[in-house]
Amino acid sequence: MAHKKSRLIFWLTLSLGGLAVAQSPAIGSVPPKLQGQTLEDKSIALPEAAAGKVTLLLISTSRKAGERCGPWRERFASDFGSDPVVTYYVAALLESAPSFIRGMIRSGIRKGTPPAAQPHTLTSSSDEAAWKAYLNNKDDSVPAILLLDATGHLRWSYNGVFGTEAYEKLKQAMARLTSPPAEPHQK
Repeated sequence: MAHKKSRLIFWLTLSLGGLAVAQSPAIGSVPPKLQGQTLEDKSIALPEAAAGKVTLLLISTSRKAGERCGPWRERFASDFGSDPVVTYYVAALLESAPSFIRGMIRSGIRKGTPPAAQPHTLTSSSDEAAWKAYLNNKDDSVPAILLLDATGHLRWSYNGVFGTEAYEKLKQAMARLTSPPAEPHQK
């Protein structure tokens, strides 16, 4: 009986632990600081560089995820690129890549990124563990998509490839963050 009870406790602990691990970042939370270099070789620290703007962050931890950021970036830049209160950044987290190939990875990213997107694309060789813990993305082959408000707090997130349904949800979240407040009714 004691053996069955300890086995039950073990499985319950494992199951509940798995539930806690599978959660997305909490809405309203502040993501870890992200420091890196843009493809124009400028140092950048987020969220400070985006302060005061609604910001889309596309985070990749693998080559495949990085490739899958493209459709998100292209559609978002097309829809919101001219809005002065909105910005976006595509970030490749490279800390786990061997240091001797990071330059080659950056070069490949630069070649595959349109010139207009290069100031919005960065690589980071630090804080990857903190980001992976925050994102809790179980599939490194898909990007993490985060929408931050003008104060740097998370307002929407998604882990996955570009799709119409997910993008419509992003647009709805954007509308909530960028629409002017309603005028109070006057009597």
